[in-house]
Amino acid sequence: MRLSLQSAVALASTPAVRAVALSAIVWVSLFVYSHWVLWRNPHSAYFHSDNIYDLDYSVVRQNAGREYLQQFSNPSANTSDVRLHASENPALCVAFATVARDHPDAARYFADSIGSLLAGLSPQERASFNLTVLFANLDPNKHRDWNAPWVSALIDHAAGYEGISDAERAELRRLEEAHDFQRKGVLDYIYLLDQCYHSTRAPFIAVFEDDVIFAADWLARTLVGLQTLALPREDHVIQAAPVDQTPWLYLRLFYTETFMMWEGDDDWLYGNMYLTFALVSLTTATVLLLVRYMLLQRGSQGLPSHSTKSWTLGLRLDIPTIAAASLVIAPAFLALFFMAGKYSLPLYSLRREGDPTRPSRLADAGVYPMDKHGCCTQGLVFDRNQVPGLINRLRTLGRGQTDWMIEEYATDVPLKRFALGDQVLQHVGLISSRGMKSDNAQSVYAFYFEEKREEEVKAKQEKALKGVDWAVFRALEPEGVADSGRGADGLKQGLGILPPLR
Repeated sequence: MRLSLQSAVALASTPAVRAVALSAIVWVSLFVYSHWVLWRNPHSAYFHSDNIYDLDYSVVRQNAGREYLQQFSNPSANTSDVRLHASENPALCVAFATVARDHPDAARYFADSIGSLLAGLSPQERASFNLTVLFANLDPNKHRDWNAPWVSALIDHAAGYEGISDAERAELRRLEEAHDFQRKGVLDYIYLLDQCYHSTRAPFIAVFEDDVIFAADWLARTLVGLQTLALPREDHVIQAAPVDQTPWLYLRLFYTETFMMWEGDDDWLYGNMYLTFALVSLTTATVLLLVRYMLLQRGSQGLPSHSTKSWTLGLRLDIPTIAAASLVIAPAFLALFFMAGKYSLPLYSLRREGDPTRPSRLADAGVYPMDKHGCCTQGLVFDRNQVPGLINRLRTLGRGQTDWMIEEYATDVPLKRFALGDQVLQHVGLISSRGMKSDNAQSVYAFYFEEKREEEVKAKQEKALKGVDWAVFRALEPEGVADSGRGADGLKQGLGILPPLR
C-alpha cells in the first residue's frame, strides 16, 4: 500500500501529469465561462433554449412605443406638426406592408412596430425619412389600425391599393382568399419599392415587415452605415459603390444567427476536422521538440547561469510531456475552439464596432459584408440605384420566397450585400400572417437582441448621431422631381398589365 502511494505521488510529480492537470484546470475554467457568455449562440455547444425566446429589451421598446402612440390616440390630435413628418428631402423612404391578423396578440404587431420605430427619435431624425404604409387587405377596414388616429398623425402616406383596375382588384382578392402568399407577398413588395422610388427622391429605400421591434438607435446607426457605404474613401468623395467599387444592393438591419454556423464547404478547418486535429497535434509536437532541442543545446554549452536553467527546462520538457501536450492538451483546446461556434470567435464576430482584427471604415461603423446567410426580409435598406433592376427581377419571377429571390438577384448581377453586425431589429411575429409554423417563425430571431440595455443603446444613438453627415444624403439625392401617386404602377406591372420598368 505504501509502495502504491509512493508510486502515485511520484507519477503525479512528473512534468507530463502536472502539465495535463494545469491544462485541465484552465480548460474547465474556459468551459464554464463559455457556458456563461455563449449561451445565446444557437450553434455553440453551450446554447440554452429554455429562456432564449424570453423578450427583454423588446418589451422595453414595446412599452416605449405604446406610450408614444397613446399621445395620438385622440382624433383631435394635431397632425400638422412638421416634427412628426418627413422633410421635403428625406434621406430614407421607409415602407411597410401590413395585413389584418385575427389573433389578439398578433393584431398588435403593426402598432408596436410603428411605435418602436418612432419612439425616442429626435425631430431631426424623424424628418430624415418618409414613412409610407400599405394596408394590404383589399378591404383596409379589416385592419384594426386602419382608422387609428395615430396613423394620420404620424405616417406620411398610409393607404390601401391605389389606382388599380377592377381586374387587378379581382386578382388581388383571389390571391387573398386563396392565401397565396408567395404571389401576393411579391406583389406587395414590388408595390412598396415602386411607391418609394416614384413618390420620393430618397437615395435609400427601406422595406420592413410589420411584426418587428426597433432598437432606439436603429435610425442613427443605419444612417452612419449608409453614409459609410456611400463614402468608402478617406477623402470623403461621394460614390455609389463600397470599398472595392462593386455596386451593393442593400444594408441588412436584421439577420438571424440560425444560419450563421461552421460550414464544411466554406471553412476548411471545420470541413477537414480530422486532418485539422492531426495537424494541430503534429505542429504542437514539432514546436515543442524544437524548443526542447534548443534548450538542451544551450545547457550543454556550459554557460553558468543560463545553462542550468535551459538544461532544467529541457529535462522537464521531456518526451512524455510533449506527447501529452500534442495528443491531449492541444486537441482539447482545439475542441473548445469549435464548440464556441464560428461567429462567437473574434475573427468572425459581427457584434463589435471598431473590430481590431479587421480594421476598416466599414467595421468602425458596425457594417460587415453578408453576401451569404442573410435572412430574412424583416428589414432591408436598398440603394435607390439598384431598385429598378430588383423590381424587374421580382416582376419577372412573379412568385416565391421574396428573400430568396432578392438573394438570387444579388448573386446573379452580382451585387454586394452588407449588414449591421449588431442588429437593430427583433422579429417578434411568432404568429405568422403567412401560415408559417411557430417553430419556423421562432428560428427567425435575433438571439442577442434581447441583451441590449436601454442606457447603452441611448449612448450609442447619441454617438452615432454625432457622426451623421447630413450633407452626404443631400448630395446623393437624384435629380428631378418625384412623381407622386405612381405607387400602383409596381403592382400593375407585377400582374403583367404594364410593360416592365426600364
